[in-house]
Amino acid sequence: MEKLAATKITSKIASWRNRPWPKNWVLKLISFFFAFFLWYFVVGEDKVDKTFNVPVEILNLPADLTISNQFKNELELTVNGPRGLIRNLAVQHISRPIDLSRAEPGTKVFQNTIDSISLPRGVRLLRVKPTDIILQLDKLVKKNIPIHYVTSGSLPEGFELVSITLDPASIPVTGPEPSVGQVDSIATATIDLSHLTSSTTRPVALKLSPAIKDLVGEPIVTAAIVVKEKMVQKTIANIPVKLLLSGKKTYALKPDDVTVVARIPYTTLHKTKDLKTLFRARIMGVELPGGTHKLTVEIIPAQDIEVVEIKPEMVIADITDEEGDNGK
Repeated sequence: MEKLAATKITSKIASWRNRPWPKNWVLKLISFFFAFFLWYFVVGEDKVDKTFNVPVEILNLPADLTISNQFKNELELTVNGPRGLIRNLAVQHISRPIDLSRAEPGTKVFQNTIDSISLPRGVRLLRVKPTDIILQLDKLVKKNIPIHYVTSGSLPEGFELVSITLDPASIPVTGPEPSVGQVDSIATATIDLSHLTSSTTRPVALKLSPAIKDLVGEPIVTAAIVVKEKMVQKTIANIPVKLLLSGKKTYALKPDDVTVVARIPYTTLHKTKDLKTLFRARIMGVELPGGTHKLTVEIIPAQDIEVVEIKPEMVIADITDEEGDNGK
């Protein structure tokens, strides 16, 4: 009986030894041990909690939309899992993606659920802060907004403002329609004119709303300020006329003086006691022969004076040639 049992066992061992091995049995054996160790690593290792931050990733934002509100661009996650997996989370590049490919203008609320954040297998999400992300989506507007200058004070007496030119005259702004669409112009900081007596250029800041400042920063424009002295029109009488002759000639003029209407700079007008000294009235008659002539009077004004009218414009000159008389 014992011999019969031993014979059966020996026969079974021989049969097992002669049985053909499965293909790739070595790879299957390695996979078995790898699965076993992974199971042990996930299930058997100590589990810990960890809190860390992950970025919010905005994807596929349409070109004609913009996010106009401030939102928290990081989430605080608290997770639980095996110590080894938790230790390696820092290199996993985990983020909270938000796909806006089908978004339309308006307020959108995105819940931060377990399904919205991809974590390694074996790591469990315990808590997310904040629980929601709120995005305000608005139409993106591009426009050139004109700039207008603002002044204070008055120019000193005797001066007037000709023009103020801004460079650039407008600034391009791209931003949400509620912030940009309703802005028709932008004002400069106040330009003080109270001490200007000549033309100048100066840098000028802009008065920007917080929303526009966030979009364009704090640009500076150049203001070209053109100032000129006021011209005062005056009538000056009894300006003597001089006839310029060659040789020994004498002359008599009728009349022998003229009246001039002229525009005189304000400061020149107020610092000159005798306004006649600002003009010279002459007739160039060097080649004129003796006799009676009707001649045009030429007025030579001082610098920056504009002659408006001469009264009369012509005078009668009686010229006597003394050399001719002596020859006779």
